[in-house]
Amino acid sequence: MTAREIRKRYTEYFVRNGHKHLPSATIVPKNDPTLLFTNAGMVPFKQYFLNPSSAPHPMVATVQKCVRAGGKHNDLDQVGFTPRHHTFFEMLGNFSFGAYSKRDVIRMAWAFVRRELQMPEDMLRVTVLESDTETYEIWRDEIKLDPQRIVRCGPRDNFWSMGNEGPCGPCTEIFWDTRDPRYSIDDEERWLEFWNVVFMQYHRSPNGQMTPLATPCIDTGMGLERVASIMQGKTNNFDTDEFQKIIGGIEQLQIKHGSQVGSSKSETAYRRVVADHLRASAFLISEGVRPDTTGRGYVLRRIIRRAFRAGRQLGIRGPVLPALYPSLVTAMGTDYPELSEQQEHISGTLQLEEEAFSKTLDRGLILLESIFARGSDNKVISGADAYVLYDTHGFPIDLTEVIARDHGWSVDIAEFEKIQMQNRQRNKASWKNGKKAHPINDEINRKLAEWQDAGVSSQFCGYDVDPEQNTMSVSSHIVAFSSLANGDGLAVIDPCPFYAQGGGQESDMGYVTVHGSNQGQSTLAVTHAVAIPGSRATALVVANAGGSEQQLAAGSAVTAGIDMGRRRGCAVHHTATHLLHAALRQVLGATVQQAGSLVRTNGLRFDFTSPAALTADQLCQIERMVNSTALANERVVTSEMTLDAARSRGALALFGEKYSRDNVRVVGITDVSLELCGGTHVRTTRSIYPFQIISEGSIGAGTRRIEACAGIAASQWQRQQLEHARAAASKLNAPSLDMLSEKAQRLSDQTQTLRSENEQWLRVAATNMQAAAEHATELGSIPARIHILPTPEDLALAASGDMRLAAEYVCHWRGAQPHTAHVAICGTAIALGLCNERFPKAQAGAMLRELLKRLPGKGGGQSTLAQGRLRSAVSVDQIQQL
Repeated sequence: MTAREIRKRYTEYFVRNGHKHLPSATIVPKNDPTLLFTNAGMVPFKQYFLNPSSAPHPMVATVQKCVRAGGKHNDLDQVGFTPRHHTFFEMLGNFSFGAYSKRDVIRMAWAFVRRELQMPEDMLRVTVLESDTETYEIWRDEIKLDPQRIVRCGPRDNFWSMGNEGPCGPCTEIFWDTRDPRYSIDDEERWLEFWNVVFMQYHRSPNGQMTPLATPCIDTGMGLERVASIMQGKTNNFDTDEFQKIIGGIEQLQIKHGSQVGSSKSETAYRRVVADHLRASAFLISEGVRPDTTGRGYVLRRIIRRAFRAGRQLGIRGPVLPALYPSLVTAMGTDYPELSEQQEHISGTLQLEEEAFSKTLDRGLILLESIFARGSDNKVISGADAYVLYDTHGFPIDLTEVIARDHGWSVDIAEFEKIQMQNRQRNKASWKNGKKAHPINDEINRKLAEWQDAGVSSQFCGYDVDPEQNTMSVSSHIVAFSSLANGDGLAVIDPCPFYAQGGGQESDMGYVTVHGSNQGQSTLAVTHAVAIPGSRATALVVANAGGSEQQLAAGSAVTAGIDMGRRRGCAVHHTATHLLHAALRQVLGATVQQAGSLVRTNGLRFDFTSPAALTADQLCQIERMVNSTALANERVVTSEMTLDAARSRGALALFGEKYSRDNVRVVGITDVSLELCGGTHVRTTRSIYPFQIISEGSIGAGTRRIEACAGIAASQWQRQQLEHARAAASKLNAPSLDMLSEKAQRLSDQTQTLRSENEQWLRVAATNMQAAAEHATELGSIPARIHILPTPEDLALAASGDMRLAAEYVCHWRGAQPHTAHVAICGTAIALGLCNERFPKAQAGAMLRELLKRLPGKGGGQSTLAQGRLRSAVSVDQIQQL
């Protein structure tokens, strides 16, 4: 039975048994900052275990995409070397939110295993919590399972909880007899657990006290890859059908690159690493994750780079994951159409990341080889060396560990983590004071969670507002109120005209006027609006309303008004964002994916996928297309329909967003744009003219950002630019703006000529300059000469001239005396140069960083030249002590 057949049988079986089949939630969890990734099938339903009545259906079945890589749920190091560890895997799950009992779920699970999968009973056994007599008796008396096949275990094995506090309960697990000859019938290593059924029947308090839940729930999880291995008679998940299609592609790629396909333990492990990491990286990219230096993006980068290095070990010298991508589409593309729909985008992202890493991989390997050649009594790579590899060459620390392990070495992780933490603290201190606090703080989030659990709700009436009108107010009443520690208040009103921050759009601002209080009528400012997770209710941050519980008590009458200038600006820029997206897809192709956006009252920011920068002609073409639609004064039409109906009409959905299947809002602009969107928009496109692109640039590998403005904001921006141009023309004595470009070019040419002459004089000075002092020493095992030059003040050097002089000086002596490394110090400027032919394994950048540990400062560079800046000037005595 193939993996695809297992998915189909599972969902169809539970649909026949009254469950609603929901699509997999996103791998990037929504509204759960505690998790990097969705790592279990129950993660999307955590809130419903706490509040079962809010669940979308009382019985649900899913095939959930999961990732375990990074954070405390991290299987990355084991992948490829064990039969069942994966970074990406699928979890089959059926869930009940008060709809059925232990007896019901056990009967359904057993029927699926025995009838649908036709697993023989003599190959199965189950475990139960030793104190859970009810479950034991269900298995023994109602399922008629031989008591010899029911194993009672302690709470460590058969009691499940979400954490130290929250819903929890006993569980029963179903195991398959692998009949591994290495183990006896009673050895737990012989038995493969493949289905866990959890009975959520208690709530654990922080002090450990268990209270029965008013509505018990059921949470089950069955690993698809494990079931596939059972059904296909395999002892290793990587030998199942979908993995084998990818591994077959890897073997063909090895042959293409002239490498023999072997069966050694290490080569087999490398193929499995590549196959697993291809799945994980492709699904992460399809959901908008991009390779980055932090967070989820860094986990993705680690996965891609580990796979690339494993491909190198298999003899693949060209692209690895992009070349194998068709094999993934063949294996999984039918059940996951996004893999083929986004093939160009995903392959392009993988290609860019591999190309970026290949440039540093060889240099990093040279540095590692020099460390191995240098030797160590205990064969340990120091934390400092590992950090240089991580910080300079982009080597994830786990990749350094893998390479070290291949050579019989280890890495000083404790020292690495200490250096990493010190650098993080320094970086954090540099921006901490300038960082603005976000209005949605922890206190507000806690209150929102309380109101969500209590079922607080309100009706949003903000779509009825015409953004062209100047004023707008709604009669409403208070539903809930709470004072905040900072003196503000948090309120829910019904109906509510305020748009909550979401979908990339900033929230409305405005006021609420309270009627009938002892102090008479009072008006309070609304500074922010935020959606209550899992509901349509909006909470308002009300300035200086703390302590107003009596005045703003539930039921109190209020008049709510929104700032129409702010609303109008956001509506203009949200509609402009849709037109920009449509124009990008026309100019660059339909593979362009939105990667984020921000809609403000005075501008917009739009992130999108593209392997290369846009040309000036492309930017002009996009501007013309948007402005053409704006001048045509097209109607902006919103409608509501089912998700399937919207997709059938061709509406674009932002991948990774969670949409209701039954009701979505669609925003259309004639034949130009059709998108799923909950934001506010103008009624016609006229008000977004003019549209002006301000900037376009890279924000990461394969991801670009456009900043733009429209309507009144664009007119103001253009007027400011005209004023700047007039001021520049005046400074350059240009008789008219038409002459400004010519004048600026002439000045640029003159500056370039002077700069070239200055560089020539610096080279002459460096060649003929006598150092004020010199000192011979060794840097590591390499002989070095340190030259202290006259101070910048003595030489009357302009700003940055000291750095250029130091660099020119070491470049001269690097050629004149190649048998030694040269360090030049001019004031606080420092440069290090060495001859690559003489010292092929040495890196000037690494040597300078090592030197700057003794002469405090910062710096870096390439293999033959590195530059930096000392914290303060050094004396001859300090140099002679090196």
